[in-house]
Order: sequence, then C-alpha cells, then structure tokens
Amino acid sequence: MRAVFQHGIRDIRSGEMPRPSPKKGEVLLRTRSVTICGSDIHAWGEGQVGGVKWSVPFVPGHEVSAVVEDANGADLAPGTPVVVDPAVSCGHCDMCQMGNLHLCRQVLFLDLPPIHGAMRELFTWPAFRVFQVPGSIDPVEAPLLEPLSVAVHAAELTPAMHGAFVAVVGCGAIGLLTLQMARLKGARMIVVADLVPERLALAQQLGADQVIQAGDGATAQMLLTATGGRGVDVAFEAAGPPEALRSCIEATRPKGHITVVGVPSEDDYVLPAVPLRRHELTLQFVRRQNENFPEAIALVREGKVRLSPLLTHRFAMDRAQEAFELAERKGDGAVRVAVTF
Repeated sequence: MRAVFQHGIRDIRSGEMPRPSPKKGEVLLRTRSVTICGSDIHAWGEGQVGGVKWSVPFVPGHEVSAVVEDANGADLAPGTPVVVDPAVSCGHCDMCQMGNLHLCRQVLFLDLPPIHGAMRELFTWPAFRVFQVPGSIDPVEAPLLEPLSVAVHAAELTPAMHGAFVAVVGCGAIGLLTLQMARLKGARMIVVADLVPERLALAQQLGADQVIQAGDGATAQMLLTATGGRGVDVAFEAAGPPEALRSCIEATRPKGHITVVGVPSEDDYVLPAVPLRRHELTLQFVRRQNENFPEAIALVREGKVRLSPLLTHRFAMDRAQEAFELAERKGDGAVRVAVTF
C-alpha cells in the first residue's frame, strides 16, 4: 500500500509499505485526510519533537480522519467515518488511575516511535480510541477535531472566563480554536496576536474583538494598551516561541492566569521573574487532551465551533512534500494543510 515517509529533515517522499492486519481489539482504518500540525513541522524541520528522535524513513501524521475498513469485532460498521485519539494510555499506571490518561507513563502515540503515523492508505488502531463522526463534517476537515480537543482541554484547565479579558497569542489552528472556546465560555473581550496578517483576519471572522500584529517586542505593550493598561485576566500562549510566553506574562494582570499550549523548539524557557513573582501569576501548561474528543465532536455537530475556516489548503498524498513546505513557511495564509488519500 502507498504511504508518505519522512526520509530526513525536510525530505518527504511517497513509497510502499506492507498492508497492516488488525490485532485483537484493533480496527483497520482507511485514511481520508491527515492535517499537518505544529509538532509535525518540528519533526519535519528539526528531525525531532519534544526531544524524541527516530530513524528514517518514518510515516508522519496523527491528526487523521478515516473510514472503517475492517471492524474486527468492534461495534463499528464498515464505511463509518471516524477520527482517532492518537494517544493510547495503558490504563494501569498511577496517572491513568488518577484520571490523567493523557499523562500515562507508558503512553503510545501515533507517529512517535515505535508507531508509524497516519499518512498511509491503511492503519490499525485500538477500537476504544476510535470515535464516530457525523456525516455532516467534511472528512478533510475532520482531523481538526484533534486540535479542537486540545483547545477544549486547555479551556477546562483555565479558570472561569465568563466576563474576562482574554488574550490569545498565536493564531494557528489551536490558537483559533482556543479563541472560539474562550468566546463560548463567555469572555468579555478577546484580543489576539500573530505575525501573519491572514491569520489575524481569520481570528476576526471567528470572534476576536481586537487583533494585534505581533513582533518587534511590542506585543505585551499592545495587549496592555488594549485593556487600558489593566492587563488581561487570562492569556493563552499558543505560538511556541519563548518570546510569546514572555509577552503573555508581561500583559497579564496581577493574580492572572496564563495557559501555555504552544510547543517551543527549545527545551528551556527564560521567564521574567519580577512579573511572575510580584503579580503572583499562575502558569498552567497543557499536555495534549484528556478524553475530550466526545465534547469536541459535539461542539462541531451543534455548530458551536467552526473548523472549515482553518482548513486552508488540500494536497493529494503525492504532493505531501509541497504540503509540508507550505505549512512550515505559513505561506498563502496557510493555517492547517491537509494531505488527502
């Protein structure tokens, strides 16, 4: 069967691999669409993500929609449209027993060694991590339910946002989905910042009250100005670079809350001690999502969250190299780029 392989840094090629067979408890899925997320870009451009490296060639991709090819005894009819939770927890460790399945000490993840990712015609996955999606959701857009589940989790980790001044720094897919979650949670005012004008325009379409062209070290001051110098109650860092987190810290009011969703390339943050200490700020870091797929699916089914504006480009699998190049440079207003099968 056909698959997409990463052979090295910025080197994606199509190839062949054996057809998989589902083991007990697994279903066989036929891939429809895989979207390229920030961690995929780290792997593509740096050869690692979160300190995890692998031997090449390797199949990338974990934001995926598919249809059931072989239910293998699961309660799923062939042809059923689905998405998958890419993280499989053990269910037995202390974190799992505490309900923190996303922090499982033996977690397995789609597209991290030893598991190839989803950019292949067929793949197997545990049935309990497979979720049916309504036929009304475009299968090319459906992979965005995975980053939406992250935004749902980020919102549930954040103090009540009703009536709050909220900042979202970084308007990639997760930032734009977090913006929509903040609006649903009743934020009084949402100000967003990003480097890319097209992303700021999307943010306005999705409910931002004010947009800020980030850069030149002035983001924090512009966020403060937007709140009359008061500072935001809640800031979401959804960009990744350390300077984005610093801007959030400097723009948050005393006793405010900062939720960190972005994944940095570096392994170290340099944090400004004075505002953190003097303002008694709270930093909340987010690790993927925790059983949030059902809520994410319901939000889209009920029309409360929009996915379609974020799916900006579609490429057939034999053009995956172009798809990654576009996603990395954020050209042509790209937010989420899909590789279709």
